[in-house]
Amino acid sequence: MERIVLEVDSVVAKKWRSLSASQRSLYEKALSVLLQQNKQTEFLKLLDSAGKIAMANGLTDEKLAQLLDEKD
Repeated sequence: MERIVLEVDSVVAKKWRSLSASQRSLYEKALSVLLQQNKQTEFLKLLDSAGKIAMANGLTDEKLAQLLDEKD
């Protein structure tokens, strides 16, 4: 695991400090899952965008298949 620092308002900081170690661990795991999901979502958005650009520039399924079948 790697340590990071997050800036939050004073109310959140006070609540965080009052949590038990096990409660903090649950929040840390939940944040990790949320950030991983965001990473995957952003990657899928990037792939969708690249596909739209490729189609707008004339790439078809047939042309893509030909490119993938080409040998170096």
